[in-house]
This record gives sequence, C-alpha cells and structure tokens, in this order.
Amino acid sequence: MSPDLHHLSGAYAVDALDERERTSFEQHLAGCPDCRAEVAELTAAAHALTALTESTPPPTLRDAVLAGIAQVRPLPPVDTGADGSLPSADAATAPGGLPADGGTRGGVVVPFRRRTTRWLAAVAAAAAVAVGGLVWSPWSDPSPYDQVVAAADARTVTSTHDGTSATVTWSRELGRSAISVSGLPSLPDDRTYQLWYGSADQKFTGAGLFDTDASGRATAVLDGDVRSATAVGVTVEPAGGSAQPTSAPIMLMTLT
Repeated sequence: MSPDLHHLSGAYAVDALDERERTSFEQHLAGCPDCRAEVAELTAAAHALTALTESTPPPTLRDAVLAGIAQVRPLPPVDTGADGSLPSADAATAPGGLPADGGTRGGVVVPFRRRTTRWLAAVAAAAAVAVGGLVWSPWSDPSPYDQVVAAADARTVTSTHDGTSATVTWSRELGRSAISVSGLPSLPDDRTYQLWYGSADQKFTGAGLFDTDASGRATAVLDGDVRSATAVGVTVEPAGGSAQPTSAPIMLMTLT
C-alpha cells in the first residue's frame, strides 16, 4: 500500500476525501494501527472544536494564563548568517540543549505524532481564549465511536461493493464495535437501516438503527457486546426496526 496514504488521516477525520480516496484509505486503515490512533485523535479534536459555545469564561482563567506565561521561556529568534543561512545543526550546546554561544541551536526533527499532539494542544488553547475571551470550552471526552477506533486491540474489516463501502472496527477488550459507511442512499421515512450481530449458530441479534446523511455517510456504535459475535450485518427494515431481519443483508462482514 502506498506510504502516501498515511498522510490522508487528517482529511479522513474531517470527511474531506473523495470516494476513491476514502475507499483506499479505509482499506489501508484496516492494517495500520498508527493511522487508526491518529484518526481517532483528530476526529476527537474536530468534535471538540464543534462543541465550543459562547459564554463567560471562569474567573480563574485570566490568572491561570498569566501565571503560565511567566513560567514559559520563549525561544530566541533564529540568528541567520549574513548570507541568510541557518546555523549549523552540530553547533556546540550547553546543558539543557541551548547553544553554548547564546544563539539558536540547529534544527530538531520532531516525530510526526509529537507534532500532531502539540498542534492539537495549540488549537485547544487558542480556541479556549477566542473571541476576546468570551469562548470557553474544555476538551470533551472521546466519543464512544472514537474509543472503539482507538482501542489498543482494535481490528477492522472493510467491505466495498458498487460504490458502497462499510468499515467495522471492533475491540474484544471493550466489548464494543463501530461502523462507518459511505455510498448508502437515504431511505424513505418508513424504512431504516438496522445493524445486526451474527453468531456462530447463525442467529442474529439487533444492534441498533442508523440513517445516512445527504452524502450517503454514517457512523454508529453497535448496541450489545461484540465478544460473542462472529459477524456484523446491515439490512433495510421498517421504521423502528425489526426483532429479526426481514430482508437479506445488504452488507455482511465476518469478524475474525
């Protein structure tokens, strides 16, 4: 799989991929735990930012910010040479990593995941004091969907057919599973999509209902415990759902 797919995690988290890119990335996601964890982090960040509300911040916020500023040592400006070049990366440094001559040290390569974490923290801080100090919202806890996707033992299976794609992620440790679908048409008011857990004895247990948005996409966390399930299915049922499937599954994915 092309290494370029790793760079699509941010666009995937904010639903900015086209159908071909989404299908390719979801297939890659099935075998890449790093990308699954990164998607979960970025999705949680996007959800948190949408939860910002305009309100009066707590009285302690200003004092806390000012106290924090006093404890942060700003980096000195980059001292370029007469030709505009940056200082050598192997320049001598004093204890603590600062240049011995008081200038700036050479470039430091920060791993991508650390850059991501710091970027998200900066976004959170900026959002918390936006609009002249009138916006205040702490980070919300990860959604149930994000918890499943980010689980340490998460496994994923993807099914694609005629422009429709579904990805099921499940965690035996959590006992939960989640589904992300695209390319499903909207249903009339008297019909709904229903999720099912299938067992080894070919019995099906209802695991919740969902509807797609105008673009044919949806995400949902299945009801019930995934640990005894061997498959996840999707059927079209009457509004309100059915006790047992009344039609053949339009999707059926085996959990291995």
